[in-house]
Amino acid sequence: MNGKKREKAEIDKVQLVYASVLDVVSHIGMALIAAGFLIYVLKLLPLTVSIEDVAAHWHMRAADMNRILTVPSGWSWVQDPLHGDVLSYFSIVFLSMAAMICLVSVIPVFLGEKNRTYALIALLQVMVLAAAVVGIAS
Repeated sequence: MNGKKREKAEIDKVQLVYASVLDVVSHIGMALIAAGFLIYVLKLLPLTVSIEDVAAHWHMRAADMNRILTVPSGWSWVQDPLHGDVLSYFSIVFLSMAAMICLVSVIPVFLGEKNRTYALIALLQVMVLAAAVVGIAS
């Protein structure tokens, strides 16, 4: 390095917050996936669709399988969450919302840094993702 002093890399506070929230959310999500899978496979809660029925129809397209097995679709699973397969599904929904959770967590950091433009962009991203979640922007 020819005696030059290496510059210390500065890490932005927003990046630290986003990364720490992502770390927590991803660990919780993986734990929920493992727990949901075990609850489903061990049949610790009643199932809306049996494991055998899923295995017998695995070769089908999702739409055909939903029609034949009458599984909960869309947000209908929220009405009756105490089923093993629904809890397993919830864990995947939670993990897929990680980006939105992280964006929500950095908005106060942007506002604290008086960076209203980035706060607005993050808020707009959250709104677009929320619209997609509820089916408005599908």
